[in-house]
Amino acid sequence: MVNWILADLVMFVCSVGVYIAVRKAALNMLPPQFNSLAMFAIPLIIFVIGDIFTREKMGLTLSQTLQVIGTGAGLAYLGSALSMRSIQLAPNAGYSLTISKSYVVLTSVLAVPLFGARLTVTAIISIALIVASSALIMINPKAAHHARSAAWVPLAIGSFFCWAFLSLMAKHLTTEGITTVVFLSYVFLVATACILIEMKYRKMELGVVRQHIKPFILIGIVSTGFNFFNFYAVSIAPNVGYVNATNAASISAVTILSVILFDDELTKHKLTGTLGVLVGLVTLFVLK
Repeated sequence: MVNWILADLVMFVCSVGVYIAVRKAALNMLPPQFNSLAMFAIPLIIFVIGDIFTREKMGLTLSQTLQVIGTGAGLAYLGSALSMRSIQLAPNAGYSLTISKSYVVLTSVLAVPLFGARLTVTAIISIALIVASSALIMINPKAAHHARSAAWVPLAIGSFFCWAFLSLMAKHLTTEGITTVVFLSYVFLVATACILIEMKYRKMELGVVRQHIKPFILIGIVSTGFNFFNFYAVSIAPNVGYVNATNAASISAVTILSVILFDDELTKHKLTGTLGVLVGLVTLFVLK
């Protein structure tokens, strides 16, 4: 069985792949709903196939069913929608991402009373270093402009809580005997349905998927790897916050790859942030 650190590292790599693939799609002017559908629909198909081949027990109690529906619609789908809208309205996309990615702090603390998780002083310092360093990377002072609406702040805070409780709900439901793949199958089914309803409401045609099928499939495949290893690591890690910290830290690798792939600027504060994230991750994994 894969231990949590190995699963966490695979998740890190897949997270970088998701960011890069989504960035490429954005440069091609594809709508955010395209990315969201790819990130939920393709993994859903793969997870269901996995359920069939592994003959996973799919039955849920009424309580678990209600929790899964709430998690899929109220946390997975809503969190994604709030985050994307906040990024659009914020004076700097990094401001919004810094708020939403900081959910690692909340999950690390709540995991202690909720699941009896371990949280050492060293881990607290490592997580704080990762969050602060990620903020250095994500915020670009030169790109700042006036906010389109002050609503970006509550939207970012909303996504912060969605991501935090999505991670905690995953941990909770897996402790009740629901496997990672089954959990993801149901949650992604609900989230995909929500996205399709939104696209129908906005009168968006699915033809854009057929026109850009290669990036759609690419985003879906790396999203599958990211979500499986992310939530699997959450289910077995000593503290869900450790996994969330690695997720937030993946932005450092994205920064370096963006310089290579998209000719992005590598400023001193981004380089400093990247090194800070690296130190935080090494400390978290080695000393915990």
